[in-house]
Amino acid sequence: MLQRRAGWVPGLVVSLLWAILPALPALWSGSIPGHGFTDLVPSVWGLDVFCEALPGFAGHTERFGAPDGIGFYYSSPIHGLVGWPVWAVAGPAAAYTATLLLARAATVFCMIGWLRALGRSEVAAIAGGLLFGASPFFHGYAVEGIVEGTDGWTLALWAWMVSTHRRVPAILAFALCVLSSWYLGMVVCLLALAWGFRERRAWLSAVGLLAAAPALAAFFTAFGGNAPLDEAVRIAMGAPLRIPTPGLTPGLQPFALNTYVGFSTVALAALGARRSPWLAAGAMACFVLSTGRGPWWELPVLELVRFPYRWHAGTLLCLAALVSQVEVRWRWLLFLPFCEGLLLSPVEPILPSTKIEAPGLYQRVRSTRLLELPGPLAMPPGVPNPSRSRASYLLGAQLSHRADSPWTLDFNGISRAQDAPWLESFRSWDPLLDVEPLPLRVAEASAAGVTQAMVHRDQYRDRGQALEAELLAHGATLVESAGGLVLYRFPEPLGER
Repeated sequence: MLQRRAGWVPGLVVSLLWAILPALPALWSGSIPGHGFTDLVPSVWGLDVFCEALPGFAGHTERFGAPDGIGFYYSSPIHGLVGWPVWAVAGPAAAYTATLLLARAATVFCMIGWLRALGRSEVAAIAGGLLFGASPFFHGYAVEGIVEGTDGWTLALWAWMVSTHRRVPAILAFALCVLSSWYLGMVVCLLALAWGFRERRAWLSAVGLLAAAPALAAFFTAFGGNAPLDEAVRIAMGAPLRIPTPGLTPGLQPFALNTYVGFSTVALAALGARRSPWLAAGAMACFVLSTGRGPWWELPVLELVRFPYRWHAGTLLCLAALVSQVEVRWRWLLFLPFCEGLLLSPVEPILPSTKIEAPGLYQRVRSTRLLELPGPLAMPPGVPNPSRSRASYLLGAQLSHRADSPWTLDFNGISRAQDAPWLESFRSWDPLLDVEPLPLRVAEASAAGVTQAMVHRDQYRDRGQALEAELLAHGATLVESAGGLVLYRFPEPLGER
C-alpha cells in the first residue's frame, strides 16, 4: 500500500511545481497572479460578492446599479466555496490566489490520474498531464485572471472517474464540470455523448446535470434572455485558423483566447490516433466547434455560445490521451509538447502580478453611494473595451471603501440592467466617447442617494478642468485632492435640508 501511494508522489510534485513556480514572482512581491487590466479584478471582486452572500447563492448585487442593483452570477462558484475559509480570514485577494494555485495543480494532477487509469506509464502520464493542465490554453486563463477557466481539473476528474467505473463520483464530477463554467459543461456533455457508445457509465454520469441545476437556474435568472451573437463576432472569438506567432518574439499577449497546441503535439497525436480513433474523432469534433464556424451554430443553445474557443478544453483532453499512449524509444520526447507550448506559444510563461490597493484618498469616502468618474463603458464580446482598466477603481477600490455605485456593469454584453437616465449626463463627459458633453444632473444624482463623487483627472485629459468646473457650478464642493484624484461632496437633496 505504501509503495502504491509513493507512486503518485512524482505526479503530485510536478503538479505543485507547475502551480507555484510561474507564480513565484507575483507571490514574492505580495501581489495577485494575473493581469490587472483584463479579468483579474472582476474575478476577485466577484469572489467577494459570492462569499459575502453565503450560505445563500448570490444572484443579485446592490454594489452596482444602486439602489435597485443588478443581476449577478459569480463565474466560478467552486472557487467561491473552496476559497470561503481563506476569504473569511485573509480577504478576497488571498482567497483568489489560493484557489488559483489549487486549480492549476489539480488540473495537471487529475489528468495524470486519468492517464494512469488508462494504463499509461508514469512518465507518459506526467507528460500528458502537462500537455493538458500546463497548456497555453489553461495557463492563459491564469494570466488573464479568468478564474473559471483554470478549472480544467473537473473535466479530467470526470474522465478519471468514468474510466475507473466509479458511478457516483463520475456523476458528481460531471456536476462539477457544469458548475465550474457552462462552457466546460458543454464540453463534458459532448464527450459523454460520444464516450457513452463505448462506456455506458459516461451516459449515466450525465445525471450530474440535475445536481448542477441550482447553479444553472441561478445563472439564467441573473442573465436570462441573451440574444445570439453576430456571426462575425462569434468567429472572432473562435480558435484562429492560422499558425500563431511564437512567444519568443516580442509582443507576448496576456489573453486567454489561445488554442496553441504545437507541431510536436500534432505529430505525436497522429501516431497515437491509429490506436484510438475515437479519441482522434473527439479531438477533431471539439476543434471544429472551437472555430465558431459551421451551420450547427444556428442550433438552440449553440447559438448563445459567446466564446467558441473554449471547446479547446475537449481537444486538449483527447490530444493528451493520444500523445501519452505513443510508444517511443526515448520517453523524454513525450515532453516536447509541454516544452514547445511553454517556450513558443504567444502566452507569457510567467504569471504577471497585480496589486489591488485603493489610493489613500478613498479613506475620506464617507458615502454609502459613491459615483466614480468616469464610469464603465459597455461593449459586446469581441470588441475591445478601452474602459476595462477602470476596473481597478470601479471594482478594486470598492473592496475597501464598500460604497455602492449607481453605475451598472456589463458582463460581456449579458447584463440586462440599464443605467439611470441622469447618469448619461455624466457619461457624456467620458473622453472615450466622441459626443458633446451634456449639463451635469447633479441634483438628480443627489436625489438618487449619491453623496460623493471621485474624479480621476488622469482619465479625463483635456476635459478634466471643464468637468470639475461644471460640478462646482451645480453645487458640488471639493473635499480633498491627491495624486490625480479629487473627491467631491454632492449637495443634499432639497427635501432633506
